[in-house]
Amino acid sequence: MRSQTLLRLAALGLGLAALQGCSSLRDDAGLTKQPPDEFAVTTKAPLIIPPDFNLRPPSPGAAPLNQTDPTSSAEVAMFNTEDPATVAAQMQGNYSPGEKLLLAHAGVQNADPTIRGQLQSDDKNMQAADSSFTDRILGSPAKAPPPPKGTAAAAPVSTDKSSGGWFDWF
Repeated sequence: MRSQTLLRLAALGLGLAALQGCSSLRDDAGLTKQPPDEFAVTTKAPLIIPPDFNLRPPSPGAAPLNQTDPTSSAEVAMFNTEDPATVAAQMQGNYSPGEKLLLAHAGVQNADPTIRGQLQSDDKNMQAADSSFTDRILGSPAKAPPPPKGTAAAAPVSTDKSSGGWFDWF
């Protein structure tokens, strides 16, 4: 009985192996590759031309009117194109003619007059910023807020022997 079952299984296996070579069986089983059909490409509708808005076409070879030349914009940014003597003559203040000319060459007329206030404001914001986030990232212990005025501050007691900084890792 056992040998008959083994014989049947062997015959079934040989039959399946022989049928594996048949192309129709491969197609039915989905074992063949199906490459995409390059001729079945769909065409898209052509682009729509926008309305004219009564615009004139640009003249051939002319530079665009809405763009600046990169060379000239770099020159203006790098070098002061205004006459320094004219700028120095228009300066207010108690400066000698040499100082005025020096300031005109330095481009002081293009300086932002509110820059000192902006820098002071940024400095105050940095001093008032909470440093606990930085302390958590760097691994240093958080600092306790200062005691109110008029009270005696107790000396901090630390049981931790390490500083808690980056160099403790090495």
